[in-house]
Amino acid sequence: MKKKQKKAIVFIVLVLVTLFGGILYLNREYPDDENTLYSVKFNKVKLRFERYDYALGQNQIVGVEKSTNRGKTYEKFTNSTIIVSMKPKFIFLNENLGFAIAKSNLTRSNDYLGFHVTLDGGKTFNNSKINYVNQKIDILTIKDVPYYDNDLLKLPCSIYNLKEDESGYEEKNLIFTSIDEGLTWNL
Repeated sequence: MKKKQKKAIVFIVLVLVTLFGGILYLNREYPDDENTLYSVKFNKVKLRFERYDYALGQNQIVGVEKSTNRGKTYEKFTNSTIIVSMKPKFIFLNENLGFAIAKSNLTRSNDYLGFHVTLDGGKTFNNSKINYVNQKIDILTIKDVPYYDNDLLKLPCSIYNLKEDESGYEEKNLIFTSIDEGLTWNL
């Protein structure tokens, strides 16, 4: 092979490596930090629940941050933070609809509150209301995050109920549904 041909091949290889490396760099995902509790990507937007501080009673102060450059930089997106337990559950089902389950065990005495929903990508949060009436039950457990099943929003929960023969308690699974994007839940 002639010297000119070798130089041309080397030049082409260098161009391809540079181009391919640049493409890889442009598509690079940036890792979350140690305070990221949950993150998800929708097209070019990346959302994450970020811990800002700890609160009394073994709780965390969190908010949502948003990135439009694959996680290279984030902006604080939440207008006001929310408080969750040390073992919260989070999910965004799309770029706007997200849930923060502050704690898994909700009590009747506070109307089963402790479950937050955002309809605007984390900018604001509302308390999600679970409509459940059973005077014999004090605690309702949220077993997992909300999900869509055939376009119906569902929330898996459970209660401990007295057995028919009154020999003890048994776990009873309940599925709540929502027709208003998670603002209220009904059996």
